[in-house]
Amino acid sequence: MLTPTDKNTENMWELMEELFPIYRSLAGPGFHESMKAVQKRLPIVINEFPSMSRVFDWVIPKEFKVNSSYVLDPKGNKILDFDECNYHVYVYSQPFEGEMERGELVKHISTHHILPDAVPLRVTYYRKKWGLCASQEQVKALPEGRYKVHIDTECFDGFLRIGEYYLPGETKEEILITSYLCHPRGANDNLSGVVIAAELFKMLSQLLRRRYSYRLAIWPETIGAITYIYNYPERIKRTIGGYVLLCLGDAESGVYNYNCSYKGSSIIDRAVIHALKYLGYKHTVMPGYSMHSDERQFNGIGVRVPFGVLTTSPPGGFSVYHTSRDDLSYVEPEILFKSLNVYWKALTTIERSRVYKGNFKVEPFLNGYGIFPYDLGVGEGTTMARSAECSDRAAAFYYLMWNIDGETDLLEIAEKAGCDIEFFDRPVRDFLRKELMDIVS
Repeated sequence: MLTPTDKNTENMWELMEELFPIYRSLAGPGFHESMKAVQKRLPIVINEFPSMSRVFDWVIPKEFKVNSSYVLDPKGNKILDFDECNYHVYVYSQPFEGEMERGELVKHISTHHILPDAVPLRVTYYRKKWGLCASQEQVKALPEGRYKVHIDTECFDGFLRIGEYYLPGETKEEILITSYLCHPRGANDNLSGVVIAAELFKMLSQLLRRRYSYRLAIWPETIGAITYIYNYPERIKRTIGGYVLLCLGDAESGVYNYNCSYKGSSIIDRAVIHALKYLGYKHTVMPGYSMHSDERQFNGIGVRVPFGVLTTSPPGGFSVYHTSRDDLSYVEPEILFKSLNVYWKALTTIERSRVYKGNFKVEPFLNGYGIFPYDLGVGEGTTMARSAECSDRAAAFYYLMWNIDGETDLLEIAEKAGCDIEFFDRPVRDFLRKELMDIVS
């Protein structure tokens, strides 16, 4: 089976570099431009939903655009210029023209509470106000005097856009992979999730057979997920679960964090935990679903589709979160590779984990069927040392024959055996070929 390579890392970093400079918001020209950049690499379909449409008790926002934004200091120098750092103005800020003294101006400037040299990201999606952002150092350097504020922004009727890519499988049951593309800049939060998702689907498209159908959806956070759930109730019914890909590129914590779905024991959860364990990546598992992102909508009341979230550092849990310092120097290509590797192993684990029922009583005589694993060094009175890979692969034959009761899935059998689910590929193939077991629908 395919595995991630250095070429996948190159592809992800190339897309990251193209997307990073583009100014994005929930809806607007930058979001559309970003989707087209993804579309050059993956044949996504971009669906549009009109502004001001109701989705449950939410309303799809208008598109947002910044034409220019800056402040003129008492000497007429241009400062807090959007063209120099697009975090200097609130996302969805109202337009404003006016003059004021320093004391009044700083009431409208947000700074980061810890990092003195970082410009914070601030938004005003659902209430009308204007606002500016600056580093603590920039605010301290402002002299007394009168300032001119210029904020030229537009909100206009348009569309919320969702990019989708669908890969059919042997069954119409879907696994939904989502990510969001609504932050300006934001290399870790959340270009890391987008580039990994795109590469993951390139790999899925290369599989000759897929048991499940897979759907990628890239949207603006929260309102995108709500819009999707509202418009596609039939899809939701056949979605068995999914993942939100976010904050997957930093090395700050050195530990993967997995937040389980509302069930905590779904195949979605078990597959990621299995992948982390057998890839040997340090990790923590949090029971109960998180409040990180769009998993809230899927795990929530009235939907209840199990969604999990894996992060290298959770939102709000890394030092440069929602600041200008979440840039290309903060994320690391090798971490993107590892994160892709986790999700790839998790999805291939789900593909492998079927339920089988044995067609025999007592242990079948494997030698008589020509499938006894002599080549793995067993069957001549030797013991199987659990630390040796060949012994684990041989033991998989026994754990399979002991547990194919028509109820226990293969992942649970692998966990009982204490080995990687991949070690069951050969015995499963042999047992099916010799009609020693059947697949349970």
